[in-house]
Amino acid sequence: MNQDSASLFTRLAPVLNVRDVAAERAFYERLGLPVIYEGEEYPDFIGFGTETVHFGIQAASADNDPPSVLTWQIGVTDIESAIERCHSAGISFELEMNNPAPGWSYRRLLIRTPGGYRLALEGPNE
Repeated sequence: MNQDSASLFTRLAPVLNVRDVAAERAFYERLGLPVIYEGEEYPDFIGFGTETVHFGIQAASADNDPPSVLTWQIGVTDIESAIERCHSAGISFELEMNNPAPGWSYRRLLIRTPGGYRLALEGPNE
């Protein structure tokens, strides 16, 4: 039975290799992303998720250079709420305004995770 490509793939669930799993976990929990998996089957892995966002972190087997390989972007429904969440959690960010075309403008919060990854929280079109 052949399945078309569009229905074969169901979701993207990347796994980030990090040097300090505990620091990275605390960061994403402060940001408000819930842990959905943590178990003895995979002791160096933690899964985070919501209805639409799924990803994991795991202990890196070697040093890596996160800023050169990935910008981690997560869409948010309300950029002002994301700003408030970052302030209340003590997470530093830069606010970036983007106007790529007429009628298309949005703001992003640019953040560095404890592991050095670039995280962008992208708000809706304003």
